[in-house]
Amino acid sequence: MVLPNLESIKYRRSMLGLSQHAFAKQTGISQSMLAKVESGKAEPSFRIATSLFDKLDELENIRSKKAKDVMNCNVVVLNEDDDVEKAIRLSKKHAISQFPIVHNGFLVGSVSVRELLDVEKDGKIGSITGVSLPTVNENTPIEAVKVLLKSSQAVWVVENGKVKGVITAEDLL
Repeated sequence: MVLPNLESIKYRRSMLGLSQHAFAKQTGISQSMLAKVESGKAEPSFRIATSLFDKLDELENIRSKKAKDVMNCNVVVLNEDDDVEKAIRLSKKHAISQFPIVHNGFLVGSVSVRELLDVEKDGKIGSITGVSLPTVNENTPIEAVKVLLKSSQAVWVVENGKVKGVITAEDLL
């Protein structure tokens, strides 16, 4: 196992807004030992170094936003057997540009309003359902969602195959 550079400990602790005393207490080492490690005056044992990095990782992960923190839970879902006319009506009513398409409650694809432009209004949504937008679970870090949104209009937040929310670029602004 390769550990990150010891010099990053002080920076990461500072970014978390923790004093040496508070961080040392959380990791179970003395404040003076932490001060020596951060200043480069002491080389910690592997066990201590691992403890410091594990605690930093844990604290950073807790403080970083997740998909569930920004997702819109009011998702209008269409069934495969819904008419295109229903999709158009819902799109206008709710200002929606993307719909998740489900079969027996489970996500099977997506359809955008653009895809509705040239189809028969009495046709079924299932006949034009495209590949689903990217999916994430609600604990996915926002940084990962940002990457997906650079190449997609939205991201579905899914749990056990069922849509729980949607995230668009506007939700991250």
